[in-house]
Amino acid sequence: MEVSMLDQTQLAEGQTAEEGFACTVEAARHADRLGYRRFWVSEHHSSDTIAGSSPEILAAHLLAKTETIRIGTGGVMLTHYAPYKVAENFRVMSALAPGRVDLGVGKAPGGTHLPTIALQGGQALTDAKPRNKEQFPEMIDELIEYLEVELPESHPMSGYLRASPAVAQKPLPWILGTGSGSAKLAAERGLPYAFARFINAEWDEMKETIRLYRESFRPSSFSVSPYVIAASRVFAADTDDEAAWIARSAAHVQFGFHRGLQGRLPAPSEALTGVGTEKEKQEVRDILSTYLIGSKQTLSHRMDELSTMGVNEVMAITPLFSQESKQRSMTVLKEAAQD
Repeated sequence: MEVSMLDQTQLAEGQTAEEGFACTVEAARHADRLGYRRFWVSEHHSSDTIAGSSPEILAAHLLAKTETIRIGTGGVMLTHYAPYKVAENFRVMSALAPGRVDLGVGKAPGGTHLPTIALQGGQALTDAKPRNKEQFPEMIDELIEYLEVELPESHPMSGYLRASPAVAQKPLPWILGTGSGSAKLAAERGLPYAFARFINAEWDEMKETIRLYRESFRPSSFSVSPYVIAASRVFAADTDDEAAWIARSAAHVQFGFHRGLQGRLPAPSEALTGVGTEKEKQEVRDILSTYLIGSKQTLSHRMDELSTMGVNEVMAITPLFSQESKQRSMTVLKEAAQD
C-alpha cells in the first residue's frame, strides 16, 4: 500500500510558527527520502495552534525543498475563493514542478464563521446569498474547466478566456470528504477521492462511502480509474506501548477541543494529567480508538484491513511533540506498508 502524509503544522507547547514551519519542511524532506507517495498541507484560519493558513504558499515552498514526492493541499477550502484564481495558482506550481502537484479541495470553512466572513470580504454580512457549501459542486465544475487545456464550448467565455500559464502537466484535482455526498461528486467528475477518517472515524460509514465511490466512478481526463486515500491520525513506533505513549499529546489536544479549547501539543508526560473521572477516561479511550496506533506489525495488519475495503493509500496525520518521534513514526509506517 502507498503511504503519504498530511501535515497541519500543528504547534507544540513553546513552539513558534517559524519553528513549526521548519518542522513541516523537514517532515516533507524526510517523507521524500523515505519514498512516500505525497505530502499535503492543510488550511486553517484564526488559530493559535495550527499555523497553516495558506496552503498554496506552503506547498510551493515545499516543492522547492523536495525532489520527487508529490506535494499538494488537503485542502484548499474552495468556497472561500474564485476557482479561476485557484486554478492559476496551481498551474504556476505545475510549471515549477511538473507532474508533482496535487490540488485537494474541500468545502469545510477551515475555521469558525468569523474567518469565513473575513475571507469573503464581509460578503456573508451583506449578501443574502453568500458562497456556501451548496455551491461547492458548481465551483468544482468551474475549477475543472479552468484546469483543462481549453474552456469547453458551453462556457460563456470560451475562445476568449484561458487560465494561465499553459503547462505540460496539469495539477491533479482531488475531492476531500467524509461521506456519500463528496464521494458521489468525486465519482461523477472522475476525480480521485480522499476520505477524512480523522474527522469521520465510523468504520462502516467509511466502507459504504468507498463502495459508493468505486461503483459510481466515471473515467475522466484526470483519472481513468477510481483511487482512494484514507486520511487518519497515525502514530507508529518500535512497540505498541511506545506508539500509544506518543499519541497522548494528540489525544490531549482533541480532548480539550471537545470542550472548546485550542491547545498546543504537550509533552506526552504532561498530557491528559487532568483526566480524572471514569467518563473522561472513557472519552480518551474513544479518541484513541479512532487513531491508527502501533508497531510495524500492528500497522501492517490495520492497513490490510483498509486495503480490503478499497483503500489505495493511507495518508498519515501525525501531530507529535517531538520531531524525532515524528520522523521515526513516518519511518515505521513506511516499513509497515512494505510488509
